Amino acid sequence: MTKWKCDNCGTVHRSNPSKCRSCGNTVLSPYHGDEGGLLDDPRMRYGLIALAVLLALLVLIAVL
Repeated sequence: MTKWKCDNCGTVHRSNPSKCRSCGNTVLSPYHGDEGGLLDDPRMRYGLIALAVLLALLVLIAVL
């Protein structure tokens, strides 16, 4: 399945939207990059980072 990448901000979309969900740009190009899928989505990456920070804080609290 072809993904679409915003020419302005680089956000990768699973379908060909009329505009980018991140910046509103209307120019998107076909993207055949990494098939990793979920990590192409900035929201997923930020969610994983937030989860890692939360787990690190819980470990720190447990040690103290």
